[in-house]
Amino acid sequence: MERKVIYRDRQEFQAQDINNTQDFVDESLQHVILDAITPERQIVGLQVTAKSATEIEVTPGRLWVGDSGKVYRLDTAQTISVFSYLPVTDKRYLAVSVVGEEVDTDIQPRDFLIDLQTGQTEPSAVPMERKRTITVYITSGLESPDPQKPVPPTGYTLIAYVLLNPGRIESIELATNKKLPRLFETEGRVRSLEDWQRLTQPKISTISSDIATLAQRVNELSREEINRRINELASDVARLKVLNNLPSTYSSYDQDNFLDSSKSDIQDPTYYARVEEGLSFPWEGENVAQLQLFNPYEDAVSLRYRDIGFLIPAFSDEVRLETRGYSGDILISQYQYQSFTIKQGQTPVTVIRYGPTRWVPYYVLRSRYWWHYWAYWYWNWAHGSSYSGSPPDGYEVLEDRGHWVKVRFYWKDTVSVPYQYIDTTTQNIAGSQIAQTFLNAQNGWLTKVGLFFTQKDTNGTVYITICETEKGLPNLNKALGTTSLNPDALKLYPEETVFEFQRPLYLEAGKRYALVITTAGAHKVATVSGTEYTQGTIFYSTDGEYFQGDFTKDLMMKFYYAKFLNPRTIVELQAASLSGGIADISILAQMIVPNTCELIFEYQKDGKWYAVNNQTAEQLLGLPALLPLRAVFIGSTDLMPALNLVGSKLYVRRPANTFKHISTQRTLGAGTTQIEVQLLLRDFDATKHSLTISLSDGTNTYTPSSVSDIQEAEGIRRKANFSLGTAISSYKIILDGSTNTPLNIFNIAERIDIAQ
Repeated sequence: MERKVIYRDRQEFQAQDINNTQDFVDESLQHVILDAITPERQIVGLQVTAKSATEIEVTPGRLWVGDSGKVYRLDTAQTISVFSYLPVTDKRYLAVSVVGEEVDTDIQPRDFLIDLQTGQTEPSAVPMERKRTITVYITSGLESPDPQKPVPPTGYTLIAYVLLNPGRIESIELATNKKLPRLFETEGRVRSLEDWQRLTQPKISTISSDIATLAQRVNELSREEINRRINELASDVARLKVLNNLPSTYSSYDQDNFLDSSKSDIQDPTYYARVEEGLSFPWEGENVAQLQLFNPYEDAVSLRYRDIGFLIPAFSDEVRLETRGYSGDILISQYQYQSFTIKQGQTPVTVIRYGPTRWVPYYVLRSRYWWHYWAYWYWNWAHGSSYSGSPPDGYEVLEDRGHWVKVRFYWKDTVSVPYQYIDTTTQNIAGSQIAQTFLNAQNGWLTKVGLFFTQKDTNGTVYITICETEKGLPNLNKALGTTSLNPDALKLYPEETVFEFQRPLYLEAGKRYALVITTAGAHKVATVSGTEYTQGTIFYSTDGEYFQGDFTKDLMMKFYYAKFLNPRTIVELQAASLSGGIADISILAQMIVPNTCELIFEYQKDGKWYAVNNQTAEQLLGLPALLPLRAVFIGSTDLMPALNLVGSKLYVRRPANTFKHISTQRTLGAGTTQIEVQLLLRDFDATKHSLTISLSDGTNTYTPSSVSDIQEAEGIRRKANFSLGTAISSYKIILDGSTNTPLNIFNIAERIDIAQ
């Protein structure tokens, strides 16, 4: 109560004091209604029902007039006849409304003092109660085949519409929007909404990123259709070769697309050339270093992973998946003790090559017939440009998810999966094992997992692994990451035990993963009933291969994902330098760039930053010797790219002015005096470039009898014909080229030699 009447001993007592007491209480209740409950006119009860064909009944209830803070009541049900409102031929609506009134009632005889000296009184009948009551009012609408609902008078509160036909009450439509909600019912609805929010928030919190991903996939549909048709064409060409009986070992001709160095004699001491998706000038100057932060204390990236070289923009942790409601626990050690082999995948390497001397590779112009070379080439470059071994079995699977951009001045090769399992790190862990599968609703970086232990042993490290699934079962041969805690770090329920990964794990939307727990200790983990939150299953390992499922419960757990502070982050890197000037930049690094994100490398020249793309390569024509570098991370607060500096390589280079290429030895079935060599020259300018073709049989060097150039769509076809005085049965092809500037070079896309 906001105001009180003060009573004191031996103080004169007046009637107004009593009136003030109830007025002050009434005033405070009015403020409570207006401030905390409702500012509108609403009702409790006051249900309108059909008592007979022509009568309605309004049940007891209350009218809350929020704008004045007063409550009016109807104590007994009220029956109202609507017979007089029945339409003659059509239909009519009635509006049933209520209004509050204050009525003086409870008339009683009371004595009133009329003479203070004698104490004489005079009786009078007066009301002893002022009551706030409700009056029901009927507003009639017009009779019509399509009747319209009438509007109640100003200040009246609608409680129902009654539709009449000529013979009876046809229907009653209650004004449910005028019902005053109860706090108990509101609490129940809020709890229901909170439960719904816990279930759905992880699925919709990153909806903007998911929509962008969906749009990206829709845009790629046309490209997939084109690729399908090109593959069909390539299959037809392969069949034609078989029908024409032209095996690749046929000795009278040979061809080299310079996609690898298998037909180049790189061991010859005079060899001086570069085979890189074509034949061109070697690097005269080259510097290679690992990408590094310019500021080792850079705070724009997450400090958790900065010191291990893993760059991801700064973020906070957000729970996206959570199971609640303790229902029991599982003793992990009750299941079979055995040794488990976990194979952890690696993030694929992305290769970016950039500079004014980069050309469009010939196979890109022709077709995807040479696509299988891409996987071979990618494997070699991903392991360093000096890697000379053959990739292991299974590297061809990179083709299915491989993506490349090969335009003038800019090449980019990557694999569109966050983890590949050709190169793996193997870990052997002994103990008992359980697993929980779950459906990941949206793309994101998993940073931590929270579990709840109801019992912990003094021994037995707890290992948790996030892995992919196969046919709904955990697949330990495709693990994303593993972390562990010693027994003394475990906390007992209701406290949460948090396992943090050494580096965050990228989980793809719509994919099913598994959380695998392995330990040799007698630890118990808490569970919850049902599987609605995870859309997965608990599995128990029985023999290391087979997991038995339990569809009645889930682990009690929390999954923490990265919530990024900014949708755009700039990180400065160590500058690149090369004595004599830089004409080409190549970057090899493990990076994960989701479809809706970008990771852009930029360099600074003359105080301005330029992106490494096909629009800016002319900035290197001045051969700058020093280039400050930076990486720009672009995404959303839900999803960002990441870059691993460990094992990365930054190449800065400058081409030479000359090259000399020597082929491997060609051995014929029989001697010949007529040999033709064809070269497809691209970007060749006779005013700036020169190229000579010769043959060597190990003893003599032969020059061509004639050389001719034919302009084709893809470049210049140069034909050199050799008419030899003496037949030879083996030879090497020697190509000598030069340019007047390393900033303007040509390349050779194809070499064919035909022995007649």
